[in-house]
Amino acid sequence: MPKPKCGYCDGKIAKRYCPGLDKLVCPQCCGENRLKNISCDRGCRYLDNEIYQEKLRDEKGLRAELKKIPHSEHDDIFKEPSAKPVAYAFESFFAVCYKKGQFNLTDQKIVDTLSNLYFHNFKGKSSDSGKFFSLAMEVYDHLIENKTSKDLICTVMLRIIISVKKMTGGSFGPCGYLNYVKNNLHPDVVDSVDGYIIETKDGKKKVFSESDLDSM
Repeated sequence: MPKPKCGYCDGKIAKRYCPGLDKLVCPQCCGENRLKNISCDRGCRYLDNEIYQEKLRDEKGLRAELKKIPHSEHDDIFKEPSAKPVAYAFESFFAVCYKKGQFNLTDQKIVDTLSNLYFHNFKGKSSDSGKFFSLAMEVYDHLIENKTSKDLICTVMLRIIISVKKMTGGSFGPCGYLNYVKNNLHPDVVDSVDGYIIETKDGKKKVFSESDLDSM
């Protein structure tokens, strides 16, 4: 009985079942084309190492991008008036979800969600299918609809990640950032378009009203 030929190159002997193609393929075509020219099923056992390597590449790329974000006392992007409503849009959304006990939020989930938003909207990666990500995406889309610069949104999201990393773990616990944002969001300000969360010189977060910002 002749051995089956690869369903991708139609040349070499097929030894692996490809869920993405629903065909048998040869190891070479699998290795060279998975996640590139083949829409792979994430449950495929041949993807384990590839997914791990992709995650490492993404983490390395994210660290490089974070280094470019102004966040020192003298050049912090959070001091820019245009950045404040963007930060407020995301951070008030996080705080409200956390206060309501939704999505089992932790600081790490905030980092993962903002990272996924960044990779999806600015690097063309596939999106997260979770409900929390979908709602965060709605915040992003709302900002875009209000003619907020895409580059500004990207910068602010990355700057928030820096804040989260500084305020989590150790004595802060796994929800240090979320607790801080929650405790510094006055309930009367949550639904107000005139309130913004900004980070002060000492690294603390505070809610400012529109009139506060005008006097700064």
